[in-house]
Amino acid sequence: MCIYCRIDKREDEFTLEHVISQFLGGSQAPDYLKTRNVCRTCNSNLGLFVDASFEKDFLVFNELNEAAYSFFDPDNPTPLPLRNMGISDLSPPDMEEGEVCESWIGPLGEQIYWIRPSDERMYWYSGGNPRTVKKLRTRAYFMWSERSQKNPLITWLSFGDAFNGRKVRKVSCTRVSGANLADIGFSEPDELDLRRMEYFNERCSKGQKRNNRLSMYLRYDVRFMAKLAIGLGHVLFGEKFDNSNYTNELHKALWYKEEDPDPRIVGQSNLGQTNDFLKKECGIKHGVTITLLPSSKYLVLNLNISRKMNWVIGITEIENVKECIGIDLEHGLCVVLFKTLGRGISLSLPELIAHNSNNIPHPELVQVENLSKRGADYFEKL
Repeated sequence: MCIYCRIDKREDEFTLEHVISQFLGGSQAPDYLKTRNVCRTCNSNLGLFVDASFEKDFLVFNELNEAAYSFFDPDNPTPLPLRNMGISDLSPPDMEEGEVCESWIGPLGEQIYWIRPSDERMYWYSGGNPRTVKKLRTRAYFMWSERSQKNPLITWLSFGDAFNGRKVRKVSCTRVSGANLADIGFSEPDELDLRRMEYFNERCSKGQKRNNRLSMYLRYDVRFMAKLAIGLGHVLFGEKFDNSNYTNELHKALWYKEEDPDPRIVGQSNLGQTNDFLKKECGIKHGVTITLLPSSKYLVLNLNISRKMNWVIGITEIENVKECIGIDLEHGLCVVLFKTLGRGISLSLPELIAHNSNNIPHPELVQVENLSKRGADYFEKL
């Protein structure tokens, strides 16, 4: 039976599921946090409508991308992701009905304008509907910045990697000499591109003020946190978790629709927290931290991104699994993931708190923090 849709299916319909999603660094999580009890349909559809709903939220998307800048190695430069800046107020020539002009910023202040289809169902997704933008051919216009001249290789690599996996026609609005832009996937401008290039150069090359629009859905995280709790509860406790009443409420949250009554789950969203203790103590800068710890009534999951964003949800009632809670869970178990580095670190919650309070530095975390300083210092001085 699939742990998400709860439907019995043939053995060949099941696939490997990273309980902690790969965009958070789940590939680096311990093997016990992976399962094959998820059907191919749920793996695909929940990836698009649940995982992506969380990942593509404006705040989450940009915060996760910051890790790539923090761990940038000047001696071994790699492409850096673009930062999303929302929907631009610009209307370049010959945009079709239903298209938007989305604004992005490159690593050294370059401007990028991507003309893509909008999707009212996924209006808050940075980059739009992931399925649509992979199928439809779109156009993006790139403008180099004065700062690009300080290290053109960073811009070159990042522009080459931009919109990877999408059918995007990339056009440079800046004349580049000494290199062939076709080598990194750029096209020669056609008549439509030439009109748009003139439009962008007139409006975006002299420090003009722009008024971008950001779209946010305040409940973007409900289904994702429920999915994460269900996956973790299953791999940790099996049938004791799968058949509990509280798990039924988590399933209601996973399949939640706006007209549904609110599921009876416990927890706090990132935007609803007034106490910064969990945000500061249960996370690591530039990392994603999953913490499992027992409270008076529930085993609690804490998700922390870079000590800036924090979510809490109850996984299961303690009474239901108390005989399964070993010393590791009793004291609080943490998994810290650094997707950019391809690295995961497991430690106890007391060890994490001791490290963050500078009482007992954790050797592996110190090593990672030293790596992050190298990238930050480089961009500050560039």
